[in-house]
Amino acid sequence: MFIEERHHKIMEILKRTERVEVTELCKLFDVSEDTIRRDLRILEEKNKVKRTYGGAILPEKVSVALPMLRRDDLQTYEKNEIAILAASFINDNDTILLDGSTTVSKIIPLLTIRKNLTVITNSVQIAHDIIVLESNFETSIKLYMIGGLVQKNIANTVSIESLMTIKNLSVDKVFLGVCAISPRYGLTTPSLEEAQIKKAMIESAREVYLLADSSKFGVRSLALIDELKPEYTIISDSDFSPDIKNEFKDWISKGLQIITPI
Repeated sequence: MFIEERHHKIMEILKRTERVEVTELCKLFDVSEDTIRRDLRILEEKNKVKRTYGGAILPEKVSVALPMLRRDDLQTYEKNEIAILAASFINDNDTILLDGSTTVSKIIPLLTIRKNLTVITNSVQIAHDIIVLESNFETSIKLYMIGGLVQKNIANTVSIESLMTIKNLSVDKVFLGVCAISPRYGLTTPSLEEAQIKKAMIESAREVYLLADSSKFGVRSLALIDELKPEYTIISDSDFSPDIKNEFKDWISKGLQIITPI
């Protein structure tokens, strides 16, 4: 099969399934992984695909924001893995800022063993979960809810009022859900408004923890939150492969930590 024909077939599959995997294409075309990766690189250079770790997607798909209820059902196992690791960085007496991410929300049930926590959030769901936790376990969590206009599809307060409140905060740690992480493009999200909120949260904290399952790496979304910085800690799941980590080797050499299950 000629290269052009293989590229045409790859695009046909992508338009039908919205995602292709390198291993599946190798089997389909009976060629090596290096050949398929080269094909995808050529197609990306022509702006026909967006490469991800292990495959490719259509470029227009990278900036789609799903409603909270749909996101909550995705990558559940991976989100729980990440939450367990993230909770291990929370200590008694910490003041922590939690953004309205479905991954971050998985941390809440794990806070029962912590004492004298102060939690600040812009998430209606997280605030609700903490109140329920308090009633069931009598925890010592002091809860502050950031006010402002609630975006109903994500159940977060995202407005000028929210932004100004966050800019006046100073916290020990922030735990932030990130929609896309790339060594080249930094931290991005589909929402311009949320990008400003997340940026302000990062700037308010002494320690920054970025929570993202392995599907969030190597892709780019609409709005820049922040450039990647060596002082950040990234927490991901057990599907985070050596290939992904290799893409971040320059940042790791500067101090960036990437934490995954052993």
